[in-house]
Amino acid sequence: MAGYLSPSQISKIESINNTLHDTFSQNITVYKNAKKTLIAYDPKYNSIYGRTDSGKKDNLDFTMVSETFDARVYYIKTEEELLANENSQVKIIIPDGSIKVVVKKDGFNFIQEARRVEFDGKLFSIKTDGRPIGLTGNLFYIFYLTPIDE
Repeated sequence: MAGYLSPSQISKIESINNTLHDTFSQNITVYKNAKKTLIAYDPKYNSIYGRTDSGKKDNLDFTMVSETFDARVYYIKTEEELLANENSQVKIIIPDGSIKVVVKKDGFNFIQEARRVEFDGKLFSIKTDGRPIGLTGNLFYIFYLTPIDE
């Protein structure tokens, strides 16, 4: 069955969406859990128990795992967001200062395994799974983030 849009029209729509994203995107930094590296000095070290036979613990080195992505950032007005989606099955209480970010596929793959996002000097916690959007395919993904009070 033939589609309503020709391949050239689909290509043009995707090009326009990518231009929109590139024009209005900002950098966000996404942090995963720190990577643990064991620094073992003793050949009698038992990695299962995390100790040597004498009970001595060895050092752990934590390496921050982060990456920066382009994302469109939207500040959420809580009252408008809840009223507009009153028929939605997803019922989320969104605190003030929450944001919605739209990222491409590479950002989606990294954010799925992440814990925190930094934007504009503030830290945010990821509250939802990525939801795909796009007229001709899953070009972009939306995540809702809530601020972390520090």
